Amino acid sequence: MIQNKIQLIFFLAGILSKASCDLDRIVLIKEPKTWIKAKSYCREKYMDLATVQSDEDRAKLKEAADAVNFKSVAWIGFYRDTWRWSYQNMSVSYEMWDSSDPNMLDTEEACVVLVEQTSRWRDRDCTNKYGFICQTDTQDTLQNKFKYIAMKMSWHDAQIHCRTHYADLAAITDDTENTFLTNILSNMSLIDAWIGLHKNPWIPWIPWLWSDNSSVSWSSMKWGSGQPDLNGIKDCVTASTEGLMANDSCSTLLPFYCREHRRIQRVRFTVKSDGDLDESAVMEAIEKKMKEILSDQDMEITSSIKWSVQPDGKIFQQQKTQENTQETPCEELDPMKR
Repeated sequence: MIQNKIQLIFFLAGILSKASCDLDRIVLIKEPKTWIKAKSYCREKYMDLATVQSDEDRAKLKEAADAVNFKSVAWIGFYRDTWRWSYQNMSVSYEMWDSSDPNMLDTEEACVVLVEQTSRWRDRDCTNKYGFICQTDTQDTLQNKFKYIAMKMSWHDAQIHCRTHYADLAAITDDTENTFLTNILSNMSLIDAWIGLHKNPWIPWIPWLWSDNSSVSWSSMKWGSGQPDLNGIKDCVTASTEGLMANDSCSTLLPFYCREHRRIQRVRFTVKSDGDLDESAVMEAIEKKMKEILSDQDMEITSSIKWSVQPDGKIFQQQKTQENTQETPCEELDPMKR
């Protein structure tokens, strides 16, 4: 009998069928943050701020709110594209703001400096005079791509100078470039310098965008009564627990919704034994096999198996007829539970 039980592990036949699906869910973070800080948090811990523009999205949002008995409004990923790079009018894909910036309430601080001490960006009055960093169209090395100019100018005068003699004020697109430019300032004992990031004037036709770059589907979105409110500087969007949207100042401290990506994988096994079935041995063997499958797919193993108990109290039952191989829809499937 003991030998039969041991053989059970070696007779594990493997996978009869395997199906996987990608599922997204929305998570509510109750700690109040500005919209920009909320976006940074979601991108670090999850995927991004939540995109909410369908009935399915709104149902997930309500589920997240109800799970923690939340009754108020919270940030989602919709915003107005006000900050741009001077170089080719590029949108902002990389950010390194200081903890207190950008100052959404100060409309005069519409231009940005790189600060040597923190390696971070701060918004300043565009009429202030600083040295500045120009960008060339030469991309082979960072030394050739960027040039520091020691003359102190306003942001707009610096922009004219860079466009006349080089390509434009510097656009920073990743950590490597940001660190390289910070080191230039440090080596020259400089405090800060203009870069090419600036804020467009507040005008009604600046486009609304999703932070995760989803296409905007206006026909599927639901605004609250009187929204969006175009009076004042309200460039970021909240949602009620029902998914009704409203714009607000991006500096308002609010809870926020993040979008989380989950992958659920369904695996079916068959086992063979000449003796009595030792369920604990089978469970141990299956768990080992599933970990091997996840490891082969380079998936981080942060889940545990959820076993379904049969009416007779057993996990497994003897196969008597041809097994139905129809797969269970992903929405009804949760074999692994965080």
